Amino acid sequence: MNIFKSFFDKMKYKNKIFFDKNVLRKNDISLLIVDERWNALFNKGEKTKSILAYEEKLKDLLKEQSRLLSEKKEITYKKKVCMNRILKLTDEAYEKNNPVALKEMQDCQDEINWINERLVEIEWEAGLIPEKIKETNLKLLEETVKAVYGKIKAGQKRINELEENIKQLRTMLKECIDEKEAISELVNNAYSYFHDLLGREELERLDKQFLS
Repeated sequence: MNIFKSFFDKMKYKNKIFFDKNVLRKNDISLLIVDERWNALFNKGEKTKSILAYEEKLKDLLKEQSRLLSEKKEITYKKKVCMNRILKLTDEAYEKNNPVALKEMQDCQDEINWINERLVEIEWEAGLIPEKIKETNLKLLEETVKAVYGKIKAGQKRINELEENIKQLRTMLKECIDEKEAISELVNNAYSYFHDLLGREELERLDKQFLS
């Protein structure tokens, strides 16, 4: 089982994190969901429900911001088309007293009036989004800190466990090396003694008899 996921399952956060928002704004905290380093903090399935919720809310706010900007661009163009159409119809409507032209001019004017009202609404709606993005981004940062410090705590615990294992393995390795050297010395001394005592040919015969 992933030690971090296990930690998250058991972890309960009782204390809320309070950031100094003035300092954070001064430091210009980046939009987390488009930050590669932020995304690299989490492996698949490690994001908490709160993180996923704020991440989705940020995406929705960005989509809404983009939609409003697109709508503003679209209706601003329509307004320009209507104004140009009114200019072209002026002579036809007033000099020639053409009721069809006059009706079309009035329709264009109505469209312009609606566009002007909608542009005001868009400006108001779009003006609210940056602050909502900042607030949601800070909430996401709070949840990120909780989750990542949970990972850090779990990681530090595991590091301590591994360090203890390494220490034990180093002790075992030293003991094995010391034992190997002691046995090697015994074997070498025995060979040397029998070689000097019995000679090479007799030693080779004994090797075949006892070591084959």
